Amino acid sequence: MKRRASLTGLLAAAALALCLTAPASAEYADLSYNHWAYSSMDYARALGVINGVGGNRMAPQGELTWAQFLTMMSRAFAREQYRAASETLPWDQAGFQAAQDAGLLQREDAPMRAEEALGEAITRQDTALLLSRVLPENPQALPSGVYSGETERKTAEQALSDFGDMDKEHREAVSLLFDLNTIRGKDDGSFGAQDTLQRADGSVLLMRTLSIVDRSRRNEAVKVTLRFADADGNLIASATDIESAIGDRVMYFVNDYLPENYVIVSFNGGDLISSASTEYTVIVRAMTRQEIERNAAWARYDAGELTNEEFLMQDFWLRQQGENIRKSVLLFGEKNKLRFGSRAEAEQGMTNVTVPVWRLRNGVKVASTATLTIHAALAEDVMAIFTEIYNDPEQFPIQTLGGYAWRGDNATGEHNCGTAIDINADQNYQVRDGQALAGSLWSPGTNPYSIPEDGSVVRIFAAHGWSWGGNAWSGGTDPNVGYHDYMHFSYMGR
Repeated sequence: MKRRASLTGLLAAAALALCLTAPASAEYADLSYNHWAYSSMDYARALGVINGVGGNRMAPQGELTWAQFLTMMSRAFAREQYRAASETLPWDQAGFQAAQDAGLLQREDAPMRAEEALGEAITRQDTALLLSRVLPENPQALPSGVYSGETERKTAEQALSDFGDMDKEHREAVSLLFDLNTIRGKDDGSFGAQDTLQRADGSVLLMRTLSIVDRSRRNEAVKVTLRFADADGNLIASATDIESAIGDRVMYFVNDYLPENYVIVSFNGGDLISSASTEYTVIVRAMTRQEIERNAAWARYDAGELTNEEFLMQDFWLRQQGENIRKSVLLFGEKNKLRFGSRAEAEQGMTNVTVPVWRLRNGVKVASTATLTIHAALAEDVMAIFTEIYNDPEQFPIQTLGGYAWRGDNATGEHNCGTAIDINADQNYQVRDGQALAGSLWSPGTNPYSIPEDGSVVRIFAAHGWSWGGNAWSGGTDPNVGYHDYMHFSYMGR
């Protein structure tokens, strides 16, 4: 126990344990992360409750028909009935049939009186009536900060200006959902009872109601199917059936079934086991060589086969971003040394390396070479990096390269150490809060010499343990926020 605690203190910055990420957030052409309904629509999509409208669009302001909302409700609250109906019926008829089979529809509802009403827009008050029918007995209200600061909690009748315009059945449904913090008034103080329901509102109301249902069924035993797939949806391993319970988290048991030498990227369908879904897909990627070696070393350490010092001297640390003692020993021969003491000492440790590059000549990429001065201990690594960049399909063009440069006895950057490389300095500027300090611009996608955040150059340097100044010291790559040095790659992360 003491051995493990000691190592944990040394490795706090290294994040050795495998991280289980939150469910991945999708990007949509018409639904931004800061949209008020984003989380509900994204979660509803992940559960299979709602689909997009094509072109990677979610159409948050689009109107919902009775058929569409009944299908969404059936997928969330009558899953088995919907699955059975959809085997022989088109989606709209399947949703209608499943809603009937599950008792979500009653004789007085519009589609039961005239089936053509399925194609008509559903109103907000009819939505409230339908949702009230799936609520459990004695439901527990959702937590809400909306009413914080109010001295007295209002009722729906007090808060909604059009409450009295509804009939008794709709008033009761709206009042119940209002008390449960499932529905809220509009900006004009009304509920908008006769307004047609938009896709954003429908998704939010459904997900809030589902949350109440799941809370009432928490710990109820369910069998879920767990799949592992890559980012393109390709299945990595056979599906596995697991005994679980509503309210459990996939992350609690996923490591027991994770394919060897894979790491978790995200959970498609969410991490929380819901009554609305029995299938959960974990998006994974193959581990890098560095990660495989790290885990193997950790296992040896945990078995007592490696001491703290031996663990921290394993070669996988050479491909870990940021500074560590293994890199210090490689570069300076000492565990705690981070730079050369003088220009003379530094220049004794340098060497010239000629690497393959692509050049742009009259708009055409042509093969060429470039020579730069770097730390001799990194010569082989630097050659490998630029060879990989050269061989990558992107064929990123290089105009200028800069490596070792003594910038004064008091300079704190890594160019003094020969462990930093600048690429296309003018087109990948150094900037602080929008003010250029060196270079002219950074326009990836427009200027061919600007380094894309998701391009081969950043990816390949990172795989070798180098950090990129475009995002190493500020959250994100926005040049107007924080300090960025888009030309700069450094082995020790400075």
